Amino acid sequence: SNEYKSYLRMNTEPPPSLAFYTVLSPLLTRFTPEQARPLREAFVFAEKQNPGFIHDFIAGVIQNEDMTEMLLRLGSTECTEYLIGPSVEYHTDLNEKAQILRGLLSGIPDQIAERSMFLQTIKDIAQSIKDLLNSVNGYYNANSNNPLVAQNKRLFDHQKKNFVRCSKAFSDSLRNYFKDNQPSIVFLSANKLITQTNVLMRTIKIISEKG
Repeated sequence: SNEYKSYLRMNTEPPPSLAFYTVLSPLLTRFTPEQARPLREAFVFAEKQNPGFIHDFIAGVIQNEDMTEMLLRLGSTECTEYLIGPSVEYHTDLNEKAQILRGLLSGIPDQIAERSMFLQTIKDIAQSIKDLLNSVNGYYNANSNNPLVAQNKRLFDHQKKNFVRCSKAFSDSLRNYFKDNQPSIVFLSANKLITQTNVLMRTIKIISEKG
């Protein structure tokens, strides 16, 4: 079925890991294609078998306690893997809304210490999440006649629910932060929300492709 084909494609592409795209992938470009290919395949396999492996591996190599914060700062880096092409209706709105959310989340480390600024950022993030969900729903309504989209509704709904779940987890991390004043849990939760945003965008990109 088309849904099964989409599932297979989702599981043979690089993982939606911030550490992979912002740190590891640029490093692999320093090798020849022949040298880089087996390394890339090994890391992709390890990440899919054990999500978070690449993050932990890089953190161990560079021994940086602020690895989560570093990745969050890099989280707004645009990647073609998650850019939806012009053949898809709503593509411009989806790409823009997703990038706005990534940008707001990746700016948290610079704003979290200033309470009034951070409170405004929280409001902006909440609105951005709503805007992206509205765009996602608009996309589905506009493309529901596309057989590929209709046949992959279950996959689409699953990733949308995961996005909502990550959004709620982010809200929970904020409540915890205002209790114990530990920013690390907010950084980690924001990273997960960026990652799930990327997963959702990549899912839409894959199930919308023609042919």
